[in-house]
Amino acid sequence: PQPPIAHVWPSRPGVGAPRSVRSACGAATRPRRCCRHRLWPATSKAMDDARKLLDSLMGPSRDKHLEEQKKADGWKERNVCKRFLVGFCPNDAQDNWFKNTRRDTGICNKIHSVHLRELFEKHPDRSKYEPEYEREFLQYLEGLVSEADAWIAREKRNCRPPEKQAKVPQHVKESMTLMQQQSENLLKQAEELAEAGNLTASKELCENASKIKEDINDMKEKYMTCTSVEEVCEVCGVRCEPDEPGAAIPGAEHNGHYMAHLGGKLHLSYMQIRDKVKELREKVKNAPPKEERETSRERRRSRSRGGGRRRDRSKS
Repeated sequence: PQPPIAHVWPSRPGVGAPRSVRSACGAATRPRRCCRHRLWPATSKAMDDARKLLDSLMGPSRDKHLEEQKKADGWKERNVCKRFLVGFCPNDAQDNWFKNTRRDTGICNKIHSVHLRELFEKHPDRSKYEPEYEREFLQYLEGLVSEADAWIAREKRNCRPPEKQAKVPQHVKESMTLMQQQSENLLKQAEELAEAGNLTASKELCENASKIKEDINDMKEKYMTCTSVEEVCEVCGVRCEPDEPGAAIPGAEHNGHYMAHLGGKLHLSYMQIRDKVKELREKVKNAPPKEERETSRERRRSRSRGGGRRRDRSKS
């Protein structure tokens, strides 16, 4: 007898496969889904990732005609991230700075190509488009900084209040331990004298023991300081425990919470954002008037056209 043959039913929209079908020998078998349909989502994602990688390396015009590729203005396309051209993009889908944090504002699915940025920096129309791109980039970064400042203010209100702690040096702690033992011995002697009926000597020893305890309390009060239990970073707004100042290894006595966060991705990201905001504000402040920019751009264009004519003459 022939082995049972199971039918393969392709999964198409609107067409459903029967729950069970009969094989050639009459046995009921359950239809299998088409392998192509099962693997299609994973294949589509891999192709999309490969396309994004090629766009970032070669630009979106890599499949166009050679003459169009030589124009070197693929950075003008609408699907190219203009923030990346003049700086960086914190929300790049391939490198999202705020991924898995409560500051995540979404991802940017546009093209982030180093090749296009190099073409933009060498293009004669750079001075025409760059001020506009930088103004938009500055507005975006100022929004991130404003949100970070609001976060910092909120975290400061949520910090635990300062507490009093006695930070006594080691040699002072040893002296206090000896004084405590001396006080306990005096009290024990005072009890023995009281039982023996020598109340005057017993009273004198009790007064000496009380004097030693007062000295211990004065020493503790001398080294009592009011310390903050939590501290908020003024750059990124992370709330953490402050480190022990003056330690040989930063944070060795306080787990290094504050020092550890300084090397975190969130802190480094906000440092770069704040530095870029300062740079762009200074650049906008010292930017020449629009008429001067247009005049200098026309000069560059005329020089480039003149250079092309000279090359044509030399060829002829």
